[in-house]
Amino acid sequence: MQVILQNYWGCVNKNLPLLRIILLFTSVFMSTSLSGMTETGAVDALIERAREMQLGDKPAWLNLLHYKSTLLGSRESQADDNGFFLAEGGSYNARAELEADLRGFFSRKKTAHPRCLFPARFHWLDAQLNFKDLLPPVDCVKFNNWKEKFKNVEQLTLLFPSMHLENPSSMFGHTFIRFDRPDNNHLLSYTLSYAASYDESDHVLVYSWKGISGGYPGKFFLQAYFETLQEYSDIEQRDIWEYKLNFSKQEIKQLIRHLWEVKGVHFEYYFFRENCSFRLLALLDVARENINMSIDAHPLYAIPVDTVRDVEQVGFITERNYRPATHNKISQMSKQLGEQAGQIAISISNNEYSIQELSENFSIKQQAKILQLADELLNQKKNLSTGEAALQFEILSARSHLPVTQEEVEFSFNATPPEQSHKSARWQFSTGEHEQQRFYETGLRPAFHDLLDVSKGFVDGASISVLETQLRWYKQEDRLKLESLNFFSLQSIVPVKPWAAAVSRKISFKLKQRDLNVAEQITEFETQFSMGYATEIKSILMYAMVRGQLEYATELIDNHGLYLGADMGSLWQLDNNVISAQTEINYQLLQAISGEQDDVEKLRIGIQFNILKDHALRFEYEMIEYDQFEVEEGKLSYLIYF
Repeated sequence: MQVILQNYWGCVNKNLPLLRIILLFTSVFMSTSLSGMTETGAVDALIERAREMQLGDKPAWLNLLHYKSTLLGSRESQADDNGFFLAEGGSYNARAELEADLRGFFSRKKTAHPRCLFPARFHWLDAQLNFKDLLPPVDCVKFNNWKEKFKNVEQLTLLFPSMHLENPSSMFGHTFIRFDRPDNNHLLSYTLSYAASYDESDHVLVYSWKGISGGYPGKFFLQAYFETLQEYSDIEQRDIWEYKLNFSKQEIKQLIRHLWEVKGVHFEYYFFRENCSFRLLALLDVARENINMSIDAHPLYAIPVDTVRDVEQVGFITERNYRPATHNKISQMSKQLGEQAGQIAISISNNEYSIQELSENFSIKQQAKILQLADELLNQKKNLSTGEAALQFEILSARSHLPVTQEEVEFSFNATPPEQSHKSARWQFSTGEHEQQRFYETGLRPAFHDLLDVSKGFVDGASISVLETQLRWYKQEDRLKLESLNFFSLQSIVPVKPWAAAVSRKISFKLKQRDLNVAEQITEFETQFSMGYATEIKSILMYAMVRGQLEYATELIDNHGLYLGADMGSLWQLDNNVISAQTEINYQLLQAISGEQDDVEKLRIGIQFNILKDHALRFEYEMIEYDQFEVEEGKLSYLIYF
């Protein structure tokens, strides 16, 4: 009773509202009452109190169970593992699972005790009901030993490696969480990721289909940060953005408790929604109550860069750091050095220029920067020969003897943060003429970027579009039809550099309208693949590729048209204080190989003016010339990104 009065007068002295005083008094009174009950009676009383408080419907509890709304409006857990639940039907009855967990916490099991299996649930329920002092003792040896690796964690950092077009699982980017140590030795800190557990022998098409349809289990992975850097920056040549998050130590501990609960649990992996980013959002929802990013956002799909925006919008990010991939680092260093000095660095790395000659033509600071670039050029080679290793040692030795500090010759590396790029989805509203027939068109692209979109925050020359749909209404014909359905398209236009000869490529799969003659159109399936090289001259990116194209429709000769030819074009970006615009010119010359007999020439010109960050005007012109006829089309579009 003395404890109750002390709490009461403490509340009064702090001028708390009467309701909070009553609740505190009731809580202490009921805790005192529970201590005198049998364990069965105490559990029953706790369950009754949980029902009165409606704890089974609280978002925090639903997040702990990974509950989400289904298309039919019911709630169901995304965990596909019976071991994640104590109640029969716990995957779709959150209240039953809460009550089963409370009973389990009071059990006297010798192994696999519920308090050891579900420490995050236990922590949250005890914070609501205050019952841990009533429980029999349990020693969670495995959990206590496991969480020791996180005992010094004081900071969470979200990592975002940029898109990697060579790997289907990472073409939209990726996200990790890093558990930072107090000594700031991030290389030894653990990183947490979630990914599909797949068979490496699976073909890319099999992998893509299973990833889209949920054919792979998803798993959480822990590894040291230096291994993550090696995999995602050095090997795959990807920029990495680091975002420090403002989580308290107690919130970090709750995330770690929940990670123990889910680390071996089976979740179905879906490439577009239940992916790396979505699952990490769900973990952050558990760590901090009443945020619910994984519930409120992305009902259909979750693109990694969008989830970074989610984390920023709720105020989690306190600081960002840019870690460029090796090839971007070399590119920016070369531009800062200038053409002559950059070429000298390349010559040194190829052992074609004597280090001793540097002092004759360059200042000490310039020498230091040239040597740093030469060293970086050798670093991007994975397996140095004996001669190259000796050359790198000579370069580092020469640099160390120059009387200049690292701070005096530091390069600066800059890029637009990905979360500041345009939004991933896009509405299109267009009007134009096709062979002098006026049309109106609307289109939706769920994800996520093409070559005419503003490229800030994206990899230059990279493009990915998924399920882009365009519906067109012709005024004269008074009918609405599907103009195109782009299932998937990818373009990677990468300029050849003196230190890397990257291959450029295009690939697409789509349904589209094709002109059979000047008066008739048909719907056909088209797939194409192009491969070649690109070069960059100032701000213009030019490419030339070999293109193969297959068209299928019953109206075509032998139901198909197979073509082989050339695919050439240029990309140009203009960005100053007056105009922000992107331009693309593309020319294709395709020779008929099988089926259709007409050769095809295509010319496409597109220019986009960026009005605001997420609004733009786009003009497109296309001319297609067959052997027997030709067609022209012009279109003006207003674009809204969301």
